Amino acid sequence: MRQKIPYKIYPDAFGPPDAHLYSAMLNVQIALLSANAPRTKRFEAIIDSGATRTLFHADFLRYLGVDLTAGEPEIIQGIGGRESTYLHEIALYIPGGAVKIKAAFKDGLPVAGLLGMQGFFEFFKVSFDPEARACEIERVYRA
Repeated sequence: MRQKIPYKIYPDAFGPPDAHLYSAMLNVQIALLSANAPRTKRFEAIIDSGATRTLFHADFLRYLGVDLTAGEPEIIQGIGGRESTYLHEIALYIPGGAVKIKAAFKDGLPVAGLLGMQGFFEFFKVSFDPEARACEIERVYRA
C-alpha cells in the first residue's frame, strides 16, 4: 500500500511575507489494546523523521480513560531539552491496518502527535519530496 501525502503549508511568521513552512501530516487514530476498545476520533499527527519515538498528547489517554502516570516513565531529549513522558502500549490505526506500538505521551505537547522512528517508521518506507511538496509512504509488512 502506497500513499502520497501533500504537505500542509503554513505562513512563516519569522520569514519574509511570502515565506512558508511545510509539514507532512497523516490522519491516525489510537485505542487501547483490549478487544473492541473504542478509538479516538481521527487526528493529524506530524510525520517526523527526527523523532526517535512516536509521541502523543496526554489528552488522548485521558479520552480513553487511562491515567498518564500509570505508564512507564521515560525521559526524552528533544530540541526543547529533557522532557518527562510516559510509555503506554496502544493500537495505532494507520494506512494498511492497526499496529501495536509503545508510544510516549506527555502534557503540554504543542501538537497532537509526532509519528517517529519507533512506532511509525518501522512500518513504512518514507520519502520526502520537497520539489513536489509531498511525502510518500509505503506500508511494510514484516513477519
